Amino acid sequence: MGMDQNLLAGLDKVAEDGVRELLRRVQDINASYRAVAEKMGQLYMCADELQLSALTRDLDRPMRNAADSEQLFATLLEELQSFSRRDS
Repeated sequence: MGMDQNLLAGLDKVAEDGVRELLRRVQDINASYRAVAEKMGQLYMCADELQLSALTRDLDRPMRNAADSEQLFATLLEELQSFSRRDS
């Protein structure tokens, strides 16, 4: 997923402090999503070991959503870091 050109144009107009603040916030969210995804995986494995198929079935969608969100923020973080390094 490449960074949207409109976002790049917008970032070009943001002061360096603003880009750093965006980076800090995205890093924080990224770490939170990673932690949630790990905890969801642990819950899923526990429910699977206990043979709670209804619970594992109910956890499938939230687990995919957490993983997708984690991936989105990881990509956004990488792209913001690349932009920040380019601007330095």
